[in-house]
Amino acid sequence: MNTLHFKYAVEIEKTHSITQAAENLYMAQPNLSKAIKELENTLGITIFRRTSKGVIPTDQGLKFLAYAKQVLIQIDNMEAIHSPDKPKNSKLRISVPRAGYISKAFSEYIAEMDSPEDMEVFFCETNSLRTAENVRENGYDFGIIRYNTAHEKYFADYLSEKNLDGKLLWEYEMLAVMSAEHPAANADELSYSMLSSDYIELAQGDDAVPYVSGAMEKLFASNRPADIPVRKVCMYDRGSALDFLLTVPQSFMLDSPVPASLCGKYGLVQRKCDFSDNSFKDMLIYSAGHKLSEKELKLVNKLYEVRNEAAFVDYK
Repeated sequence: MNTLHFKYAVEIEKTHSITQAAENLYMAQPNLSKAIKELENTLGITIFRRTSKGVIPTDQGLKFLAYAKQVLIQIDNMEAIHSPDKPKNSKLRISVPRAGYISKAFSEYIAEMDSPEDMEVFFCETNSLRTAENVRENGYDFGIIRYNTAHEKYFADYLSEKNLDGKLLWEYEMLAVMSAEHPAANADELSYSMLSSDYIELAQGDDAVPYVSGAMEKLFASNRPADIPVRKVCMYDRGSALDFLLTVPQSFMLDSPVPASLCGKYGLVQRKCDFSDNSFKDMLIYSAGHKLSEKELKLVNKLYEVRNEAAFVDYK
């Protein structure tokens, strides 16, 4: 079995076109088609089928491609093994939601790791669907997705369709996070209904749910009074969001519990907030059959460690 054919198949999946894949691979289309046919004959399966939307993988093809990508990653790792004329390279690619405990865990992991001669780390903060795409399509080692438990079935089906496995990292209730100068910072009780009525909400704005358009917005709308104007600012950068909370003290956001050290650093408070269906999960995801490497396990252990800093706190 020629592993170069794995690369060909992955490129076709990425482009949904044999013609475009052949162009990207600098080879003739007939030669590419022949190579894929040979691969299919060797495996005894059909990897791709033609549709009105282009060339897409079959169910068996999806499973093969997930393993093929892992083989290609392992080949890259083997080629990067230390030799006298080549510096040792440490590569890690992870894709995660914008969350304080995750960024803190990642920073501490980097600070504590043994410095290799050469290091390349990709840390991508993005939404859950893009994270799944990064792990499945773009060579990321693993990712973390976030969803409301009311939508768990949709995400479970989506991960299965993409041939991805998952492991629970944290189940929690969202808290209201705001500046210590916020008018409601010391209120006896807080509810999302009250906060959204009187103050500006800071949201990530990209909480897409597979197969269901607008599911998260419907969830938030059901907790918001119907007779008030929506005052929401959507941001896609965690650093900008923190700056916004401090600069606009009448703003708030719902987020997973934040480690106390970060709240102190940025002058934030976090409070319990009444919100129906307030149950969320952060899940580790990775390609089916993937075994976490030693360096990946160290990062995952750090994630659990920092999570515990925020999990076992009596919030008011």
